[in-house]
Amino acid sequence: MISELKKTGLGFKLYYYIYIAAGAAFLIYLLGFLPEQNLWRDLLLFLCLIIVADSAQISLPRGGASIYASSPIDLAGIVLFGPAVIAIAEAVATVVTEGFLQRRPLYKVVYNVPLLIMTVGVSGLVYRAFGSLGDIGSPLFLLPLCAAGVVYYLFNTWSVSLVISLSDSRNPVHVWKQNYMWNFFHILAFLPVAAIMALLYANSGIWTIGLFIIPLFLARYSFQLYLDMRETHINTVAALTSAIDASDPFTHGHSFRVSRYALRIARAMGLSSKDLERLEYAALLHDIGKISIQNDVLLKVGPLTEEEWKSLRSHPDIGADIVEELKFLKEAVEVIRCHHERPDGTGYPRGIKGDDIPLAARILNVVDAFDAMTSDRPYRKALSIEKVIRELETYKGKQFDERVTDILLDQYWKGEFPIIIEADATTEIYSSLFEHVQV
Repeated sequence: MISELKKTGLGFKLYYYIYIAAGAAFLIYLLGFLPEQNLWRDLLLFLCLIIVADSAQISLPRGGASIYASSPIDLAGIVLFGPAVIAIAEAVATVVTEGFLQRRPLYKVVYNVPLLIMTVGVSGLVYRAFGSLGDIGSPLFLLPLCAAGVVYYLFNTWSVSLVISLSDSRNPVHVWKQNYMWNFFHILAFLPVAAIMALLYANSGIWTIGLFIIPLFLARYSFQLYLDMRETHINTVAALTSAIDASDPFTHGHSFRVSRYALRIARAMGLSSKDLERLEYAALLHDIGKISIQNDVLLKVGPLTEEEWKSLRSHPDIGADIVEELKFLKEAVEVIRCHHERPDGTGYPRGIKGDDIPLAARILNVVDAFDAMTSDRPYRKALSIEKVIRELETYKGKQFDERVTDILLDQYWKGEFPIIIEADATTEIYSSLFEHVQV
């Protein structure tokens, strides 16, 4: 353990040791809340339940974090016995499952014990703070249970995100987004399970607990299927984007850069997370129709003939038709189809104009042109940024959406819109999708 900690930075070491000390002190504090009645049988029962539930963890896609199925057991125990009993149970269960069954590194086990103690303790004290509302004899106990559940989720996930960020020198917000933000509502689904578990145990006795083992494992299995499906979607988009890059080596990384530029604009416009997801998919795949265009047209140095222009202008429709076959990409279809439409109606393939063009397509139209102008092409070198800005200002409201262009220019003048130069577009795409995309 000491050799592993030596490899970490000072910030990690300080956080690590302070967190362990805080967990030990907090456990001593929680012991003051131990019920007076003899609860050894209940403690042992919930300890065994937690060990069984935690024996099958779900590894999250980025950063080494995991999800366990014991959270509804913890919350039910908080309702029934208070935070002290369950904090003790979680401390012992963590040592057993992670230290002996899963053989995790010692320094991780030593961190996770106080993590679970404080997660259970803090959420348990939140439940107690509601006073008589926490009486299980009234349906109002669901209110403090929900509050405790949210605190349980936030405290646990942010504690893990912070320690991962310190060990890997990453932004903790990014770590949290990649691993936890998108599964918030999935975790909340455990709250009714906790409520029913507590009610049955209080009213019908110990035998009812066995009824929850299979449902918990089924929930774990369903969540694992969801993660597998999510990763499949991400791999599909990354592979399709790589195919686009391979079809035209002169524009390698273009789709990735367009997606980054588009998200900058979209965030400044206050678009929702769902809209950001659709925009990112559409941006990465906006040129997928070009895989059907012959290379002698795509890579031609001289001017295109009318027939070649006709072929090139078909790529938005072809791309939209390709994406339409994938159910999880259906919301990106119209954006891909319209990304070459212009506000003045001179675009293609349909010649629509103004607000008839989807907002996401208007964003893509601007940033697509921005990246094209700032990148080398077979027929010319990249333009200077000064000339690119003049082009945007000149054709604002005609070729480019006025509002989108104004935001880009405003960010540029503030120094918030630098030109992107990526080292490995495929790796960057995969990493970004795990952070931003919600399937």
